[in-house]
Order: sequence, then C-alpha cells, then structure tokens
Amino acid sequence: MQSHRDWLLAQHGPVCAYCGSETSEDTITLDHVRPRRGQTAYDRPDNLVLACRDCNAAKADTPLIAFLMQRRSRGVFLLHYGEHLSEPVRSLIRQASERPLQARD
Repeated sequence: MQSHRDWLLAQHGPVCAYCGSETSEDTITLDHVRPRRGQTAYDRPDNLVLACRDCNAAKADTPLIAFLMQRRSRGVFLLHYGEHLSEPVRSLIRQASERPLQARD
C-alpha cells in the first residue's frame, strides 16, 4: 500500500480526495473508499485515496453513499482525485453527487 500512497502523492500532492484541502505529506492518510471492515480484497489500488485526518475520521466505516450524501461536494473532489477508482465506484460517486434539476417557477 505504501507504493500506492507514493503514487497518489506524486499524482496530486498531499491533497484530500474528499475535501480538497492540502495538508502535509506526513499527516495525509490513505483511505479505503469502500470500507474494508477487515477484508483484504479492499486493499486494491482502485479502492484507495489520500484523505486528511478529519475526513478519514469522519468517514470511518460509514458506507460511501452515506458519507457522500452528508456533503455532496465530497463527490466532486473524489471524482477529480479518484480518477483511478474502479468504474462501479465512480458511478456510485456520480449518482450521489449529482443534484436533480429543479423545476423553474
């Protein structure tokens, strides 16, 4: 997982994939987009992003869709900084982040 962390740092720098804030390389964390809950299959590179400590702690084991629905802007950042994520995950992020069009009065 260290090599993936290094690759993400080289790609984007120490920027949180959930809120877009820049932090130090020493404090940025590697987060499982879909919580692993003890399953090593979720350690794949297409399920890992960099996250600030606050976002990582706020997300914890929250299901991705619930975490994104709490603040839809997270999905916008995640689509940008998570272009390497699997297509099913990206599709879920798009669905959670898009706002339905409001009818004009």
